[in-house]
Amino acid sequence: MIEKEGYRATIVPTEGSEFGYWYADRETLKANMSIKYAAHCAGLGSFGMNHLLITKDFGPRVRMTAILTDAPLETEENTQLPFINKTCSSCMKCIEVCPAGAISSDGKIDREKCAQYMFNVLGGLRCGLCVKVCPM
Repeated sequence: MIEKEGYRATIVPTEGSEFGYWYADRETLKANMSIKYAAHCAGLGSFGMNHLLITKDFGPRVRMTAILTDAPLETEENTQLPFINKTCSSCMKCIEVCPAGAISSDGKIDREKCAQYMFNVLGGLRCGLCVKVCPM
């Protein structure tokens, strides 16, 4: 639709490994662009201790993709949300349930532990326990 209007548009790949694709750098386990951070900057949510975007309506239970475009977009006044969700800093359920021990209470994620668990134990699938236990 955007391209039919005469603008350029392209999909931004997600960081994940679903369906055998891997768009993140295998050494840093980071993609070139964080869609979650872009969503936070757009006012869609705050981050949880598990580094997932926590939204008002769906908590961490969201899947995101992004489109880069040169089309003019209508914007609303952005109310900047806190970077870390206030409820998350006292809950810690995601930290307790993480089978890889990859989430720490100081807000850090050991990406290597998480990746090793996903690839070596789960055969490349995502774990999702931190999403499952989140009360948000």
